[in-house]
Amino acid sequence: MMEEIPNALVEFIGDKVLLRNIVASVVLILTVWGARYLILRFVRQRLPPTDTLQLRWTSQVRGFSYAILAFGLFTIWAAELQALAVSFVVLAMAVVWATKETFACMQGAVYRLSSNAFQVGDRINVGGIRGDVTDPGLLSTRVLEVGAGHQRTGRTISIPNSLFMTEPVLNESLTGEYMLHLLTIPVDRNADLSEIEQRALVAANDACADFIDDVRRPIALRYRRHGLNPPLVDPRITYQFADKNTVNLILRIPVPTRLERTVEQRVLRAVLGVPQGRDTLTPPPPR
Repeated sequence: MMEEIPNALVEFIGDKVLLRNIVASVVLILTVWGARYLILRFVRQRLPPTDTLQLRWTSQVRGFSYAILAFGLFTIWAAELQALAVSFVVLAMAVVWATKETFACMQGAVYRLSSNAFQVGDRINVGGIRGDVTDPGLLSTRVLEVGAGHQRTGRTISIPNSLFMTEPVLNESLTGEYMLHLLTIPVDRNADLSEIEQRALVAANDACADFIDDVRRPIALRYRRHGLNPPLVDPRITYQFADKNTVNLILRIPVPTRLERTVEQRVLRAVLGVPQGRDTLTPPPPR
C-alpha cells in the first residue's frame, strides 16, 4: 500500500498537462485574489465607510473578480471539461441503450392499462403467440400457450410488454361468452363442393343448435354499442381460392368461448366422414 502512493505521485508529476493546468489555476486564483484585495483596500481608503458608493464598488469588484476567476478556470480546463462532457454523453447513451427495452416494456404496460386491451383470463393473440392471460406484469405478461387446433400445450410464455407497442393485440374474449369462429377447410376444386358445403353446414348447425339463440343477443348488443350493424350469427360458408387446384371453404360458426376446438372437431369429423370422438361432445349449456 505504501509503495503505491509514491508510484501514483510519480505518475501525477509526470503528467505535464495536468501539472500545467494546476499551476495555472493556482496562479490565476492568487492573482485575482490579490488584485481584488488591493482594489477593495483602495476603495475603502478613498471613500467613507457610510457612503453607499463604497458598498456598490465593493459588490461590483467582488462580482467582477468571481466572473474573471470562473472564465479563467474554464479556459484553463476547457480540454479536460470537454473530454469529461463527452464521457458523460457516452455514458448517458450507454445507459439509455441498455435500458431502452425496459422503458419500452413499461410503456407497453401503460398502454395495456390505458386501452384496457385485455384482463386476466382473456385469450389473446400477439405476434403469433396465442394463450390465456394469467399474470400481466410491469415488464412482461404471462400466458398459458394455446397451440394448433386450439389445444393447450402446457407451456407458459412470458410476452415482453414492448410487443404491445409494435404488434396488434387480438383479444378473443371481447365478445363475452360467445365468439364467431372461422374454420378454413381446404378442398380440391374437382371435388363435389356442394356436397361438402352441405355436410359442413349441417354439422355446424347441429353443433350450435343448443346455444344459437343465446348468441344473437350479446353479439348484437356489442356491435350496436359501437354503432355497427350486428352480423348474422348463423353458420355460413364463403369460398376463397388457395391455388389453382385448391379452394378454401371458410366456415363461420358461433361457438362458446374456449370451446371452439370441440365444435371445430365435430364439423371436421362430419366433413371427413370420421366417427365422433371424445373431443366432439356437445358443449355444456351456458350458465
